[in-house]
Amino acid sequence: MTPPMPNAFSVDVEDGISIAMRDRFGTEVPQTNRVVAQTQEILALLATGNTKATFFILGAVAESFPELVREIDRDGHEIGVHGYNHIVFSQMKPDQARNEVLRAKRLLEDISGKAVVGHRAPCFSISEPTAWALDVLLEAGFDYDSSIMPCPGIGYGWPGQPLEIGRINTPKGQSIVEVPLTVTSVLGKKIPALGGSYFRLLPYKICKRILENVEKERPAIVYLHPYELDYARYPDYYFEQLKKSSLLTQIRMRSFWIRRRSLAERYSRLLAEHSFCPIRELVSSWKASATVDAD
Repeated sequence: MTPPMPNAFSVDVEDGISIAMRDRFGTEVPQTNRVVAQTQEILALLATGNTKATFFILGAVAESFPELVREIDRDGHEIGVHGYNHIVFSQMKPDQARNEVLRAKRLLEDISGKAVVGHRAPCFSISEPTAWALDVLLEAGFDYDSSIMPCPGIGYGWPGQPLEIGRINTPKGQSIVEVPLTVTSVLGKKIPALGGSYFRLLPYKICKRILENVEKERPAIVYLHPYELDYARYPDYYFEQLKKSSLLTQIRMRSFWIRRRSLAERYSRLLAEHSFCPIRELVSSWKASATVDAD
């Protein structure tokens, strides 16, 4: 009997401060070195758990902190692309998107000296209206994508897509391997799970039960952003802009801080209790299994 494949652990490496300042407050600020400190904390967690993961790195972060990319690579983790400027695909035309992913891919390959074959879209922004992005990824030389959330979401999600790793057809009649994000069912409806606010806010026992149920059928894809571990006070310029925002925006932005202090310990437990690997290993295993099945 073939043993089950392990789950995959992934990190979307982006600077929460610079993205919030631009997307929420319309102010451009440089990448901050807090993304370095929090990514290094994740590297330490993975080392303690003897786990290798996939780091989807923003090009802007790599440009500002190339040594961080080298550190991730030296630790034996997979490097993937998370775009260059963290622009969602719905805000781009194909030519701009091609430049975004190619620019990031080439930079990461130059820094690491290794081929980069995996991609994850900012905000999981590949969906039915932006399916053209899959052809862009193929043209850019990616082997797989891990951007599709196969359920409805706010600003993302592609309901009806398979839950398992497999090939997805592109608008131009090609296909690319898709590694969808993990979802679970609640009262018959699929919702995201095992990453971001979902892992942070749900009780750990529930998250563990979700993972155990998923891994009976397929590998679970866990994801984390470095800023989720950052519970120190943000710079004053952030709060100055936050005070000028609507009450709804203030409530939403402050909600992202709930239970951040406990998150590192929660992920540490998860790494100790379950087996994880980089996404490229899942893709390689899936391809090998698909070839055997075809024979």
